[in-house]
Amino acid sequence: MATAEGTKGRGRVTVFSLFGSVFGYASTIVDDQQVAYIGPLTPGIDWRKLWQLAEWNHNGGASESRKAQWIVSQASRAFICGSDVVVKLFNADWEMDPGGWVVELGGSWSNQDVLVTGNLTVPDLTAEQIAPKHTYYPQCAG
Repeated sequence: MATAEGTKGRGRVTVFSLFGSVFGYASTIVDDQQVAYIGPLTPGIDWRKLWQLAEWNHNGGASESRKAQWIVSQASRAFICGSDVVVKLFNADWEMDPGGWVVELGGSWSNQDVLVTGNLTVPDLTAEQIAPKHTYYPQCAG
């Protein structure tokens, strides 16, 4: 895993809940690779929560790329199937803070080659949209 630089973009953003926290998913092409940017939007939730959830949903010893695939799968599930979608924005600004992780997915996975996780900001979202959501698994929330 490499440390991610901060980045900004504009385009499609899928906002979805996962175990009570709200996350954002944006995607863009960088150097001929499709890059997924996924991070928490709920105040107080750190980007490492994604990796903690991926660890909980795998047996011990899963590779970082396998955990990254799980994270991308959750975002793709929301985008494609509409599962736990809070809102889909079609032309929104977004910004990812520096300091997260960049992980190669080991080949294309859900039409993505690279995952970048970090703390995400989407200015168009309301406080209600990014507030914690109901979950049947409160032990996984926040």
